[in-house]
Amino acid sequence: MIKKVLAGFILFVFYSFSLFADIKYLNWLDSSVQLRKRIDLNNKKLELEFQPGQWQVIRPIELDSLVSQHLPPRTTCYSFYLGESKWRFVLAGTGIVFDFDEAQGILSKADRTYYAGYNFGASVFRRKNTLHSFGGSGFWNFSQALTFFDEHSKEWENIKAENLGPKSIFNGFHGYDLKSDLFYSGGSEYHSFLKKQPTLIDAELYAFDFTSNRWKLLGNIMPKLLEAKAREIRWSGRYFVQFSEEEVFIIDPVKNQVFHYQNKTKSYKAAPLMYIQEGIIHGYWDEEAGKRFSISIAELLQNSEPIGQFYSPKSKLNYILAGLFVLVLLGVVFTYFRKNKKQLQLNLDEPELSLLNTLLTSKQGGLTTIEVNDLLGLAKKNLDNQRKLRLNIISNINHQIYLKYRIDNAIIRISASDDKRQSLYTLKNEVLPILKQEFN
Repeated sequence: MIKKVLAGFILFVFYSFSLFADIKYLNWLDSSVQLRKRIDLNNKKLELEFQPGQWQVIRPIELDSLVSQHLPPRTTCYSFYLGESKWRFVLAGTGIVFDFDEAQGILSKADRTYYAGYNFGASVFRRKNTLHSFGGSGFWNFSQALTFFDEHSKEWENIKAENLGPKSIFNGFHGYDLKSDLFYSGGSEYHSFLKKQPTLIDAELYAFDFTSNRWKLLGNIMPKLLEAKAREIRWSGRYFVQFSEEEVFIIDPVKNQVFHYQNKTKSYKAAPLMYIQEGIIHGYWDEEAGKRFSISIAELLQNSEPIGQFYSPKSKLNYILAGLFVLVLLGVVFTYFRKNKKQLQLNLDEPELSLLNTLLTSKQGGLTTIEVNDLLGLAKKNLDNQRKLRLNIISNINHQIYLKYRIDNAIIRISASDDKRQSLYTLKNEVLPILKQEFN
């Protein structure tokens, strides 16, 4: 029994050590010396790459207890210099934040995050001395979350945008421009993780305005950039640099320009690890091997030619046409209701409205029986039917006018002034101004 327990304990210790052994280094590029540094988490040492692939120990370091408890089996990190020999690391896909005091040699856990793992491949940047993490992928989903690291709560908090933006923020053109205070995002990969659904690319480019917390659709990205094979895109803080096999594109989202690198004697391919600092791209083979290349973006631009716009702005003509269509539609609706207002309000059919309108505009003192019959379409009926239908229609008109205006017998029959034997249909004087205002 004791042997089994002892064997189990040894296996547990070995397994735990193996997990920790997978966590080897936190790597970053120190721009002050233009050399890479790393923290050896196994041996608790700070090291400097003084020659490609050759590392020397600078000093021993201490890990606080929370660091050891929150080390995933494998990870990469984002690094940010905070000043005064202090660095901040964000472990990709976890939300975990470490602070490193290089002068004191202490690595500590800065956050209190417990639910994480949604933002692998997120765009992580600093804005006004605050860490932000936009988008990413994890838990079989593409994230559109906009978050920032709150120094007071030591938690990642959400930025609530006023409107919807890109379909995803992952593996595309994503970067924060300090001068304009805009975050650009477009050309992302996305899919619904269905069994046979291919990975799609969102052709639209957006800009997020931190002042209004709104996304603005800028337009559709140049198809040539989206169709390029094996895209690797990096943001310099001013330009996007896209590597595609042996092609290199430099993209200026502010001026909406794309430049194509044309130097045939000196080509560049994406390195497995790339850093951009102070306008220089540093490429490395892997976490331990030496530097593959260093190239300034200014040099790339000098050997490039403009090939067109980064994005095609959404045409204002579509909005103008849509506005005109709405105006025309409103005009048609207004005309219809204006034309039929009397019908809708008095509940009269077309022959009844025609009679009432003719009585309003008549300048002969009224309408004869024959004229009324013609307006009501009764001319072909026999005299008895004409009389009955005519009286019913006039009675209905009078009833509708009474219901609305409380005026009895608005249509009356009088004798013609030039022939007392002839009857005329006319409107009472008191109803004339009311109905004229209603019909005009």
